[in-house]
Order: sequence, then C-alpha cells, then structure tokens
Amino acid sequence: MLSLRRAVLALGMVLAFGQSALGGDLSLSLGVFATPSEYRGMDTKVLPMPLVRYEGERLFVNGYTAGAYLWKDERQRLFVGASLLPQYFRSSKSDDWAMKQLDNRNISVLATLGYGIDTEWGSLSLRASGDVTGTSDGFLADVSYSYTLRAGDFSLTPGAGVLWTSSDHNDYYYGISRSESSRSGLRRYSPDSGFSPYLRVAAGWDMTEHWSLYASWTAMFLSDEIRNSPMVDRDVQNIFGGGITYRF
Repeated sequence: MLSLRRAVLALGMVLAFGQSALGGDLSLSLGVFATPSEYRGMDTKVLPMPLVRYEGERLFVNGYTAGAYLWKDERQRLFVGASLLPQYFRSSKSDDWAMKQLDNRNISVLATLGYGIDTEWGSLSLRASGDVTGTSDGFLADVSYSYTLRAGDFSLTPGAGVLWTSSDHNDYYYGISRSESSRSGLRRYSPDSGFSPYLRVAAGWDMTEHWSLYASWTAMFLSDEIRNSPMVDRDVQNIFGGGITYRF
C-alpha cells in the first residue's frame, strides 16, 4: 500500500505542475478510510488515503481509477480506464488460527468500460471490469444511482447500487481450496457468482473557493456466495471515509 500512496502523490505533483498544459479541473484530497474487514479474525482497516482527482476534456483521474473518455458531452460520458481493486487478505494478520493457514489474496488491477449520465432526476452509472493481472481472472459489473441535494455550501448525496462479482473473483477472494482445507480444517468452498446491493451517502461542505470537507458511508450487503464462505464472519461490510480537499 505504501508504494500506491507514493504513486498517487507523484501523479498529483505531475498533474499540478502540468495543469496549465492539460487544462481541466484538479483537486487533491487527504482523507482517512476505515472498514471492518469481512474476513474472520481481521482488525478494522484504518488507512490514510491521498487521492488525486483530475477532470479533463479527454483524460481523468479519480482516486484509484484513471482513463480516457471515448465520448463525452455535458450530460453523458463513455470511458475506458484502469483501476486498482484494493481488496486483499494477509493470513499472518488474522487472529484466527485456521485463517492463518490459508494463502494470501492479493490486490488486482481491473480494465474498465463505463458509462454515466446526469439528469435532473439524478445520476446513473454503469461499469464492467475485468482483472488484467491474472490475480483472480474475475469480472465485476456495477450499476449505481445517486441524487445530490444542495443547501448553500453544503451537499448531501444519497445513492444505491448493485455489484455483481463473477465466480472466479469470488473463488479467489473467498474460496477455500482442497490443500487449504487440509491445512486449516475449514471446509472446502467454491462459490458461484453473486449480487451484492449497497447503499451510500456522501456529504460535502465548501468552506472556501478552494477548500472543502467531505465524509462518506457505504453499506455493502454481501451476496450469499460471499457471506457463506468459511472465511467471512459478517453479512454487511461498512466503509467510512472523510477528509479535506483542495481544488486548484
């Protein structure tokens, strides 16, 4: 994770110095994200997250995702990109003896095709992604809707969506192989694909022209295929975030 943070910070410096040439809008955020792990015996993850957001005519960077627009107008956008999936499991970090006997699960990089549209009734987003690192060879698809309410310098954006994860993805991150079962005593498990609906709310406060605060909460209702895994000990995964943003 440390190398990722350095890469994001370096990218932010490049964009900051090259903004006049690139055009578009640039912001840098420093925040903290916390999520109780869905894996048994794992502590809550609390991570400082420097994030870069850049919105240009053709290129964009948004946190873990960077890409290019194939088509874009004032309301719609079609894009391709690459994104980091910050999902992983380190067996040595678990407090559960059986979980310590399992193999690690690693972060992967996804190639993404996405579409978004903004209307007076809210925003709709569709994404289809596939692992390009050979880590899981999995696929993900996401459909989400959000609506922003504004009152002066404050904004509140509730939303909802559904995340589909393929059997390959679920098997890599939540399955238990024959050899792992023999070592750990956990039953062998090979999940199918599944749907995980989620709710999300984000809030923002524009303190000045350049500075703003943000906070977010996401509740992911894990699919049956995930929560039935012997590796998992919860039905809902909550993700909390907050921080400060500077817009150039």
